[in-house]
Order: sequence, then C-alpha cells, then structure tokens
Amino acid sequence: MKVLLLLTSLLLFLGCSTTTSPITEYKISSSYSMTPQVNSTCKGKSIKIAQAFSSTPLMSTKMGYVLKNNKIHSYSQAIFSDTPNRAITSEILKDIRNSNLYKFVLNSKTRSNTDLILETNIEDFVQYYSDNLESSYVIASINFTIIDLKTNSVIDSQTFKAKITSTSQDALGGAVALNKALSLVLSQNRTWMSEICK
Repeated sequence: MKVLLLLTSLLLFLGCSTTTSPITEYKISSSYSMTPQVNSTCKGKSIKIAQAFSSTPLMSTKMGYVLKNNKIHSYSQAIFSDTPNRAITSEILKDIRNSNLYKFVLNSKTRSNTDLILETNIEDFVQYYSDNLESSYVIASINFTIIDLKTNSVIDSQTFKAKITSTSQDALGGAVALNKALSLVLSQNRTWMSEICK
C-alpha cells in the first residue's frame, strides 16, 4: 500500500512539473527611410484613420500559415504581440502622420470632426508554404479608400500588394518577411496619397 501511494505521489509530482516550450511573440512593424512631404495641398486638412477591416483570423494574435490545401494553420509556439488588424492600423497611422501630408492625422477613436477618413481593408497578410515545404513566401495586400466626410464621397481607392520570399521556413522567417511586405505596401500607399495631395 505504501509503495502504491509513493508511486502515485511520484507520478503526480512529475505530471505537475512538466515544462512547456515558451511561446515566441513577434511584433508587426514597418521600417523604411522616408522624406516628409513639404508641399501638399492637403496641409490644411485633417484625416482620420479608421480601424482596418479584416477577416477573422487577422483579429487574433495567432500566427497563421497556408499549406497546399489552402487551409490556414497556426504555429503552436509563435504568436503576434498584437493582432494584425490593430497593429497594421497603428502602422498606417504612424506612417501617414510622419509623411507630413496633412495638418492633423487622428485615430478612429477621436471625437473630433475631420475633413477626410482613410478606410482600409486587409485582404491578405499571411505566410504561404510550397507543396514540398522547402520554401515559403508572404503576401501583404491592403485596400485603401479615402472618403470626403463633408460630401460622403469616395475621393479614390487603391489596393497595394507585396510578395516577399521568406529567408527561413518557420515563424521567424514569416514574421520578418511580413514586416518587409508591409513596409512596401505602406510606401506604395504614401506615394499614392502624395499624388492626391499635389
């Protein structure tokens, strides 16, 4: 009986002391060098950056990837530090604010009235693996729409897309490539918005 109790206690202790692998968090951020716009016809206007629209998976911190069956799977030991939906919206706000195109660039929670609003729809932001799993790439695709709030009319709408090959076939490779792709998309968007403000 004592032996049975001892074995049971030992098994319970071992079960409770099992360690799990740590989960790595990856930050979504864009990085690039840019020259703020000096001459802009939008200098006297304010713009609000609306919270991005996206599919349900992009509203989670889970890091997804796509295999040949076109199903989205999630890494078990890697997540985003914030949801792509929120993080990308924040990066767009920061990018446009730094561009110096507008007098004020405000987030969606502001109570202030603005002249314009930028609506975004994240159409794709995920890592894709080849059929043999020997290579992967990411796609970042975002639709941008500028709306005049005084007339409720669309000024213009464009979709920008970037495809980047991952340097490694894991979550780290995907995270690095996604940030590069996001930087390219934001650069294209900034060029487009600069043209509108000429």
